[in-house]
Amino acid sequence: MTIDHEGRVRALLDRAEHPETPEAEAQACAAKAAELMMRHAIDEAALRARRGEGPEPVVYWEHVVGGGDGHARARAAGLTAVVRAYGGACALRGNGAYRQDIALLAVATESARDALTLLLPSLTLQMDGAGTRAADAHMSAYPEELFRRKADRTRWRNGYLKAFLVGYGDRVAERVEAARGRLRDDDTGSGSAALVLARDDERVRAEFTDRFPALGPARRQRVRSDGFTAGRDAGRFADLGSGVGGTRPALGPPS
Repeated sequence: MTIDHEGRVRALLDRAEHPETPEAEAQACAAKAAELMMRHAIDEAALRARRGEGPEPVVYWEHVVGGGDGHARARAAGLTAVVRAYGGACALRGNGAYRQDIALLAVATESARDALTLLLPSLTLQMDGAGTRAADAHMSAYPEELFRRKADRTRWRNGYLKAFLVGYGDRVAERVEAARGRLRDDDTGSGSAALVLARDDERVRAEFTDRFPALGPARRQRVRSDGFTAGRDAGRFADLGSGVGGTRPALGPPS
């Protein structure tokens, strides 16, 4: 991204993350940021192709997911879904046991990496803030005497929060997929965007397979349905990028 373009994206995300920004305005800012980053990457790829230049490189990087509160695994599940929806591939190092961090081992195009480097920390802030508020509201319906011990109440709250984080990331990933789909479909018949995305997906898969040839299937997390559903509902309002949607709703106004 150019300095000008990155400045616009950062300004949108900063506004989205600000605690005093109304939720509707925050979601519009983040959605616009994601759309700007995707469109810019496709425009740059099409320009390189017209010049006869090769595609942008596929790169590897690591993103650390904090585990100090014991929720790294749930947080990583949500962010991994977003990386994959953005056209990247992802594996994990660590399992979050004993409040340890987890590293996302990600492969994507250079522009997708740059976008995700901005987007993932912003989404983490939004996800954590929404999850904390939702968990507190959920627990307010349960009187203290309902739980035999304080640890039981804490465990119940944590179970809800972890499910919320997974659901939030799942819904955000759907919106990102929809964004890519709309960019593909709104290509005014030239097919260049669809071609760029298809080739990028193929190159990312090949690089990921080369790096992790013996990677087994990920173990799915079992989470509570109440927190997961609440997280998906809240994920409709996360800030990403608007005006993009294939078979699923566009980013921007949530459906």
